[in-house]
Amino acid sequence: MDHHGSNAGDEVQAQSTVLTGKRLWAVFVALLFTVLLVALDQTILATALPRIASDLNGFTLQAWVATSFILAQSTFLLVFGQVLRIFSAKWVLLATIGVFELGSLVCALANSMGTLIAGRTVSGVGAAGMFVSMLQVISQATRLEDRPRYMGMLGGVFAFSSIIGPLIGGALTDHVTWRWCFYLNIPVGGASMAVIAILLKPVIPLGADLAKRSRKDLWDQVRNIDFVAAVLASGSVTCLGLALQWGGNTKSWNDKAVIVTFVFAGLVAIALILWERHVGDTAMAPLGIFKSRSIYAIMLYGFLNRFTQLIFAYYLPILYQVVRHHSATRSGIDILPMLISSIVLLIGSGILVGKFGYYYPFLVAAPPFLAVGSGLFYSIGLTTSSAKLAGFQVILSASTGLGMQNSIVAIQVEFKDEPKFLAQAQSVGSFFQFLGGMVGLSVAEAVFASELTKFLARYAPNAPASIARNSPTAIYTDLPAVLIPGIVKAYIESLRVVYLIGVPVAGLSILAALFIKNIKIVKEGSAPAKEADLEKS
Repeated sequence: MDHHGSNAGDEVQAQSTVLTGKRLWAVFVALLFTVLLVALDQTILATALPRIASDLNGFTLQAWVATSFILAQSTFLLVFGQVLRIFSAKWVLLATIGVFELGSLVCALANSMGTLIAGRTVSGVGAAGMFVSMLQVISQATRLEDRPRYMGMLGGVFAFSSIIGPLIGGALTDHVTWRWCFYLNIPVGGASMAVIAILLKPVIPLGADLAKRSRKDLWDQVRNIDFVAAVLASGSVTCLGLALQWGGNTKSWNDKAVIVTFVFAGLVAIALILWERHVGDTAMAPLGIFKSRSIYAIMLYGFLNRFTQLIFAYYLPILYQVVRHHSATRSGIDILPMLISSIVLLIGSGILVGKFGYYYPFLVAAPPFLAVGSGLFYSIGLTTSSAKLAGFQVILSASTGLGMQNSIVAIQVEFKDEPKFLAQAQSVGSFFQFLGGMVGLSVAEAVFASELTKFLARYAPNAPASIARNSPTAIYTDLPAVLIPGIVKAYIESLRVVYLIGVPVAGLSILAALFIKNIKIVKEGSAPAKEADLEKS
């Protein structure tokens, strides 16, 4: 079959998978369950994590609870991108939900930070497959012009989960036990699997060779999965994560272990690039994905967006629980302004992109809100009013609401004529998003630990470090009242520096946005627009 015929076949296949009416909404309900499961797992810990870390006496390791999840998720996104070129997204989705559930059970039964981190790693593997499978189902079941609306609604469910997650996490932590934050995933996951199994039909992957669907051919394709690249990617990301976690936290930046892991991260990354060039079209990230500078810009933009999103998701509850001495439940209520405004903007921007066909203006508009919001949070003090903090959250949330989903839409538009690359392109884009989250949390943890050491020595030199650093929620019950103001002052000064990280990241995001193609989404059946690609020269 010639190249032209292959593209035509891909196009016919893509058209045949588009659903409408009740069938489409049945599938969409299944996806909503999937989003709910992943989102709840990530957001429910935001308010519970300070207590978990205190109970397990490992506050200095708290970032690893989130980082281990993101590390596993980032690495296996690339593997599942290849798997989805072979198997139906339905079966991949069901299998990975099962892996996710297993990890949740390990976390629920954990009696040490090491076991908890191991369970989060297993959950991260499952979440990787769930995430890219969901994107693949959306790509197969909807028309391109409708995807921004559905992506916006999925993002809205994620944001809604971000509202109820911290509230549920706080309530369980305060009134039952934080272990139910993980036990809760089991019934939700079971319901999700049931809905998907019943309502979602298996579909042959976009771009798959219909002549190679026998069991032997499928097994040959599985054996050809680029596992070498997966190992190299995992090694590079793990070394980077270790270096960032150690540096300024448990080890100094000039420590030999930190330097060696940084060097290994770079060397293994170079080896990965060389290997991918050698493998060619069967690579984990085929060179066909990186067809223009716009793709690089989209990847960088997604990396930076997630970088700051998780910093604020995990470090705002610390502000309220430690500095303001609010309960875990109340801290969930405290961050509602940020979460609610994210929902409105995610859904609203998705509707507008679907209506007018342009996602680019939202990508450009998002970073300035991040810069302003981060700068405002740097200005906070012990007497900053709750109303001001709420307003700062609303401004900050616009960066996520306008940018997060539209960077995924940009990838789908870029590959609208090359469906065989779409699953892997989305997995690579998602990889950079979650890698950004991991690096962001690691950088924030290193900055926070370094600043806290400095400010505790300045404002609370007599406070026991075992409590002030490792169990901060216990300072109000286990320490003399005279020591508390100094510790609280040290925390707020350290947090201000962490929040300021968003300003330079916003500047880089604006530069990345300027190199993303401005492509109009043309509705099916309408006359092709004049060249809508306004890529900068």
